[in-house]
Amino acid sequence: MTPASSLLKVAHRGFPHQFPGNTMLGFELAYSMGCDMVECDVRLSQDGIAVLSHDKDVQDTEGTRYVISQCSTRQLQEINLGKGEGVPTLLELAEWASTRCMVMADVKEEGEQAEKELVRSLAPLPHNMLILPGASPECRNRLRLMAPHFALSLSLDASARSMLWGSGFQHFLASLDTEAVTWQFPLITEERVLALHHAGKKVFAWTVDSLEIMKVLQAMGVDGIISNRMDLLAELTAS
Repeated sequence: MTPASSLLKVAHRGFPHQFPGNTMLGFELAYSMGCDMVECDVRLSQDGIAVLSHDKDVQDTEGTRYVISQCSTRQLQEINLGKGEGVPTLLELAEWASTRCMVMADVKEEGEQAEKELVRSLAPLPHNMLILPGASPECRNRLRLMAPHFALSLSLDASARSMLWGSGFQHFLASLDTEAVTWQFPLITEERVLALHHAGKKVFAWTVDSLEIMKVLQAMGVDGIISNRMDLLAELTAS
């Protein structure tokens, strides 16, 4: 079991249970509730700046949709996603988090321009306060050349279950080239956690919004739990 003091509480897009996801207000609230790390999603605006959005577009409070790649950073910041919050830049989050908590920046766009901008925007963060899931093998190779200090994580969803059956898991583990894994929680077993830890890899489970499942994952020994419910993560580690 992972001790409560060691389990990393990862706020998925801030606190979308109450506030718009990927907004500074949501991140600030999650931090005030005790998160150790905030998770965000990174895309490029029309003017080539790394901004935070899970989807290719966002919707304001009046129902108007805006395509991230077709809007300037200023336009995106002026959109009201709710509670007066616009689309923040990755740099804004990195500067805020640098004295507060770690950042898990999920890579949604790839290519040399996107990766250079990612490295630039994350520069304010100390190396031990950052982890990047979501990147393809090609993207990971380029990032290692640009920023060899970046910790990378391999993301898998539940559709990868068959790949990890039987001897498939050992083949997977032997080829794993990242410092961590970020897996949808049904993929996680105690045996897999033990094997990954033996290989020196950290294990993060997503996206867990049930206190009972959080308790099971903690008992399995995961390093971090990613959740929309920072209130439940706080309850988990307080008990």
